Amino acid sequence: MLAVALATTAVAQEEEGPLTPAQLREKGIKAEKIGLTELAERYYRQALESAEGDPTGETQRLLGILMEQKEYFDEAVILLNQSNTSDALAHQAFCLIQMRLLDSASHCAQRAIEMDTASALAKSMMAYVETERDQHISAIAWANRALRSNPKFARGENVMGYIQYRKGNHPEAMRHFKKAIQLDSTLADAYYNLGSLYCLRNSQDMAIKLLKEGLRRNPRNIRLYTALAQAYRMKNADDKAMQCYKQILEYDSLHTPTLNRIGTLLCSQGHFDQAIAFHKRALSIRPNDAAAYKYIGKAYIDWGQYDKAIQSFIRSTNICTTDPETYMYLAELYGKQKKGERKQQSAYKKAARLGDKDAQTWLVKRGISW
Repeated sequence: MLAVALATTAVAQEEEGPLTPAQLREKGIKAEKIGLTELAERYYRQALESAEGDPTGETQRLLGILMEQKEYFDEAVILLNQSNTSDALAHQAFCLIQMRLLDSASHCAQRAIEMDTASALAKSMMAYVETERDQHISAIAWANRALRSNPKFARGENVMGYIQYRKGNHPEAMRHFKKAIQLDSTLADAYYNLGSLYCLRNSQDMAIKLLKEGLRRNPRNIRLYTALAQAYRMKNADDKAMQCYKQILEYDSLHTPTLNRIGTLLCSQGHFDQAIAFHKRALSIRPNDAAAYKYIGKAYIDWGQYDKAIQSFIRSTNICTTDPETYMYLAELYGKQKKGERKQQSAYKKAARLGDKDAQTWLVKRGISW
């Protein structure tokens, strides 16, 4: 279907002549509405690559949100930064949260609020930032502000649910996620969060039913397919999980997070060489994919090849300096080496500065500050 759409588009363009950036943007919007995300991305990029570009920043905003949905948060931040709107800043804040850059995320959320004091989305992003900082009272206050701005704001209920989840209040979290779905039956994030919570409570069958309902309302949603795959993995139904991943690749053959997830699935089955091949395939598409190097390192650990694991983790930290888990892996591996104490301590310090509690405990027991 996608190939036919692309061919039809090419013929139409030859007949009509070059499309303007505004026309390309509108075609991208229409393609995105029917789930043709690869086609939508192509239109948006063509609009930006044209001689006129898009000085309004609207195409950058649309493409940035699309990249956010595809979990390419670093690229999304760059694009959204070119659109001077409250909405773009709020989405930028969300991406920065996923990248664990909380100070930058807070700054973006605050700017979004200043630009549009009535923006429920901007206020909900500030609530999200405060939640990640474990400032739950402040987070609830911001979520309530978002809901006062728009009492039927589904994303506000979703964020409130996430705050309650982080507080350990699962029943209250579920209530808010369900209310978010009632307010907006197409809100994929609420289905994702509620489905993930069902999985945490070992209710995989309920999670699968809910996530399938979410996919019925959000066909081709990558996050929901990913959550569904995780639910199947928890039921030891790896074959069904793999089907979910392959379905994502049918929609987006270059989706590197999915290639990495296939790699981790193969690694859990003991197919280390095949797992590493999928991670390297991800790197061939996005050479600066820090996650791919991290997963290669984890595969080498399971394979018992610790020196190769260390090299992979180092390459990951050279790209991304904000992931405490990678530093923790390095610390553990350095602890296995003779005369690796200094490197081990350095890795623990870096993880501790990023908020890792286990790293902080390790250092405190030895009277080491970070």
